Amino acid sequence: MIVSDERIIEMLFDRDEQALTVAEEKYGTLCRKVAYNIIGDYDEVGDCINSSLFQLWNAIPPARPECLKAYLCGIVRNVAVSIRKKHKVYNDSQTNFSELSEIFSDSEDTEGQFDGKMLGAYINEFLSGQKETNRKIFVMRYYYNFNIRDISLTLKMKEATVKTKLFRIRGELKLFLSEKGYNI
Repeated sequence: MIVSDERIIEMLFDRDEQALTVAEEKYGTLCRKVAYNIIGDYDEVGDCINSSLFQLWNAIPPARPECLKAYLCGIVRNVAVSIRKKHKVYNDSQTNFSELSEIFSDSEDTEGQFDGKMLGAYINEFLSGQKETNRKIFVMRYYYNFNIRDISLTLKMKEATVKTKLFRIRGELKLFLSEKGYNI
């Protein structure tokens, strides 16, 4: 039986520990994929997921996310980035950020700029004006660190199509940020 996100959130508000098991059963595969894409080390993924579920437990309540999947994946991403930095683990995900270096002036600090509040707001504004497929591709590539092959399989498109769309999205983002006055 699949439990709705709303029910999982209610279970968390009721402090029912079973909520964590249900959330892990529902989103565990995706969370492990996101964690591995960032960390690149299977041994660290389990710790990342456990820490993420603990953070979810501590965040809800008071938080009441509209989308539990996105909320949990955001926690997993943040924990995975912390683990990667702590252990100085680097993998192909840095290639994803280097793709964005064509947009940003300081390519060595691309990841730091990407996480900046002002830039984050601009990127969110940009993505809200994009087609749903383009938003998914961008988020999968630069937020969840999916490789081109996984994006193409998930969205059922050719790898060349994904690459072309990413190239165009980056170009549009660069123009959008320039129009917003962001230093490029």
